[in-house]
Order: sequence, then C-alpha cells, then structure tokens
Amino acid sequence: MNYQTTACAVVVAVTVGVLYQRDISAPYNVTLINASQQPALQIKAFADHLQVEPETLAAIEPTRSLELWALPEGGKPVSLGLLPEDGKGIIGLNPRQQASISEPVELLVSSETKGGSLSKEPTGPMIYQGALAVR
Repeated sequence: MNYQTTACAVVVAVTVGVLYQRDISAPYNVTLINASQQPALQIKAFADHLQVEPETLAAIEPTRSLELWALPEGGKPVSLGLLPEDGKGIIGLNPRQQASISEPVELLVSSETKGGSLSKEPTGPMIYQGALAVR
C-alpha cells in the first residue's frame, strides 16, 4: 500500500466513524409540572425524538388531546406533537421541531380538541409546563 492509499483509507475510516457515532444519552430533560406545582410528566429530548414518561397525568375527556409545545423566548409556539394517550412513549421530531428545542426553551402542554390544534397555536388551556434545559 502506498502513502496516498493509506491516507485515503484513514480519512474514510475517520469520516465513517464520525458519521455513525451517535450519542445515545439525552442531552436535555425536563419535568413538566401542573398548576399545583406537582410533577406530571418527564421528557427527555434526544436529537430526533422525545421520550415521554408520565408521573401523574390528569384524566382528560375522550374528545380532547394533550399537545406538547415549545415556546421559544420572544417567539411563536411550535407544536412538538400530541402526547401518547397513556402519556408514555416516543414523539418523533422533524427538523423544524428539532431546531425549536436546540436551545433552552419553555415546554407547555395544552388541552386541545381531539387530534390537536388546527390553528398551529395552542387554543386550549395550558395544563403542564416546564423549562427544557441542558443537563
């Protein structure tokens, strides 16, 4: 093997290693609280999804859905999606949603009509909130 081939092999190996290296730890987390300041929902934010774990969720009417929002300081709310019906699960994030939580941000959960807000903004009452911050 000559010098150029060896150098090329090293560059390819390093590039592939960087591309496939994935941090599986959650860089952000938050516990959302209810109006009584009691923990209600634990959220861990990964690069492309949120992991949601309920602590004490209030019962909601069958005609309602709980929708999670990111509220950047001075910005418009961004829907991060509907919470799973039992409160536990994964919420996938598109690039716009990922960008909305790339910095510390307030997370809110609103009670919306079944299927979520049609106006792309929270319309129902805020039930839970908390600040998403780097751990």
